Amino acid sequence: MDAILMSLMAALNEKLLINVYQRDTDDFYTGYVQALGSNAVILSTYNDAGISDGAVLLTFNAIEQVEFAGADLDDMDFRIDLAEKAHFLTLEEPATLKFDPTQDLLQQLAQQAQASQQVVMVILADDDSFLEGQITSVFEDRFTLSVFNKYNYTDVRVMQIDCSDVLVVEFAGLDLFLETQLVAQRAHLVHQKSMLHLNNGQLTPILADAEKSGAMLAAIPRDNEDQFYIGTVKALNHGVVVLSLLDMAAQFGGYVALRIAALQSLTTASDYLQTIAFYRQWDMAHDFTQQPVLNADRDFDNTAELIPSLVSEAAAFQRVIRVRAATEEDHLMGVPQEVSATGFVMRLTDGGEPENVPVAFDDVLELAFGHIFAYIAEETLHQDGR
Repeated sequence: MDAILMSLMAALNEKLLINVYQRDTDDFYTGYVQALGSNAVILSTYNDAGISDGAVLLTFNAIEQVEFAGADLDDMDFRIDLAEKAHFLTLEEPATLKFDPTQDLLQQLAQQAQASQQVVMVILADDDSFLEGQITSVFEDRFTLSVFNKYNYTDVRVMQIDCSDVLVVEFAGLDLFLETQLVAQRAHLVHQKSMLHLNNGQLTPILADAEKSGAMLAAIPRDNEDQFYIGTVKALNHGVVVLSLLDMAAQFGGYVALRIAALQSLTTASDYLQTIAFYRQWDMAHDFTQQPVLNADRDFDNTAELIPSLVSEAAAFQRVIRVRAATEEDHLMGVPQEVSATGFVMRLTDGGEPENVPVAFDDVLELAFGHIFAYIAEETLHQDGR
């Protein structure tokens, strides 16, 4: 514990960018120390794209390690610089919460979150779930959280949380800001029964209807149920659909071409789709829909063989794509080369020495492109002269 405290003190005094790793999980936070108390630290954090995105309180019991240097932090330094130079969208600095490091940081955060009615995310010891909601009352050793479940509006709970059980509290980030706007409409939210369509060979007509109407849907791949895509249909043919994606804040998240036979299911209605639709309305009203380096207005040729066409285009313009292939355990991210009638070679770019992996078109299950991380990877290649 003393080593962690000393590391955090050094980061505060020297204004160092650090990674803070949590116990019993691979998750970590990247940022600068904003306040350091006797049993907790508050970091101003950055997301994976290098964008300033809220803050987090971590109790010392939650911290496994503090990292000052290394390839990950060098990469994040590059991303932060790139985000600033490219004028990536970020929330205007909210009213900064004030913290006295000589007083209990969690108490101060709980009191200010209650006063502002902002949604926070809480992680408790011995509990794998993430609790999101508004703090409604604060006591010396506990606080009350009115839970909001953006995935299921019928999940209504009020919880008494002991401060000693709290490991992490996230606050003031974009997703939580948008959720705060949504919770303000809580009295008017109506639960939407999920409409799930399993892949029994009948998904193509559903996708065709969505393409015509512009309706939003969620697509879940087979053998990869932990991941799902939300977006609208941009192109559809020959057993492949191209979605224009929305991320967790309903900003444009690039495109993905999915082989329909490799989908487990589609969801055309749910509370979470309602949540993303609300976020999208806010984004549109505030010109917050896409990062300036991305193109959310691409057109696609429905008459073409979509996957070979998209790979050939990426190879011609040296664009980074991400591929999930039936023959590979992990996603492949890189620049396609040596495109033939039956396949191509992926020159991987995700660290280390470049590696070439042959991929057959018939083995491609998903192909993602045009997203912020592809742009960052391309800029990294340019910096490295590759």
